[in-house]
Amino acid sequence: MIYRILFLFMPCLLLMGCFDYDKKNKELREAFKTNHYNFKLEKTLKYEGISFKLPDHFKQNFTHNYTVKNTSLTRTSNAFNIYFSVERFNESDLNREFVSNYVIDGDLLNTFQDAYVSRRYESLDNSAVSIKKELPKKAFKNKGLIQTISGDGTYSGQAYYVTSTIKVGNEYYVFQWISSKPIMNYTYDDFERILQSVRKSK
Repeated sequence: MIYRILFLFMPCLLLMGCFDYDKKNKELREAFKTNHYNFKLEKTLKYEGISFKLPDHFKQNFTHNYTVKNTSLTRTSNAFNIYFSVERFNESDLNREFVSNYVIDGDLLNTFQDAYVSRRYESLDNSAVSIKKELPKKAFKNKGLIQTISGDGTYSGQAYYVTSTIKVGNEYYVFQWISSKPIMNYTYDDFERILQSVRKSK
């Protein structure tokens, strides 16, 4: 009998769960709007020698579909359909197939940026890539590069990928921020603020 009762109420429970989930996402979007279209970076995360800040609502993503390494740190915002990742590279990665054609002697920062951006560019249809820029030295503690790639892929159709490689000590960290164009227009500066928060950790 109890199984029949649970079966009858199961659709209601599912609907209530969806309602609460949608309500939470709506609240997150309203808070973003109220905060002048900026995320609050409340959470500090540590990853393989560095720390940085992220919005608290970004949750762990257990897939690595948009990264090279399975050791990458990945997070997603369901309310905004944003995918965030960071992964560490160093000299031991120069023999990787996607890197070997882009090696610049004495310049691993540009090596990893060029290799990663090229890999992403080639994975998309109707793709385009922006001019590579240095992160402003006055605003950023660490030396880095940043570019945007756009194209049709597996991530929600037409997507924008901001890729930034930052040098911290002798390590190189590639950060990604993936979203649709409308969302990117409002959150590109939030990604820059996350990059500004990167510090070497103990």
